[in-house]
Amino acid sequence: MIISAQTNGSFSTNSASWTPIPGLVVKVPDMVGEAVLFVLNVPNPYATGNNYPGGNFGIQFAGEMQGPFGAFTYSEQNPSSAGRVPTTVCVAAVLTGKGPTTVTAMWSAIRNSTVHIDSPATLTMIL
Repeated sequence: MIISAQTNGSFSTNSASWTPIPGLVVKVPDMVGEAVLFVLNVPNPYATGNNYPGGNFGIQFAGEMQGPFGAFTYSEQNPSSAGRVPTTVCVAAVLTGKGPTTVTAMWSAIRNSTVHIDSPATLTMIL
């Protein structure tokens, strides 16, 4: 079974704290002991700022941030143009059967930058 969500439109964040990516939430069925793979694919993000800008991407499962996350920063303090930095995060988990729950794609900015998404990004659950 595959369940997926996709963004539609342009979004940005300058939050230093983990924040949900709009539209990237999937509902997990109530199943016990099933292995599941969550994949967050953000193919064309970029960041703007003047202190080595960058962004973090992660996955929140059942209200808890998962350990694996992706991040990027630019090697120039104040880049003259913002190059695209494809980012993919994969998280494996075992469902506990504590009732239906949600998985949410999260992001945050690095060093007061602004992170941008202007092309479709996806959150996929493979069961």
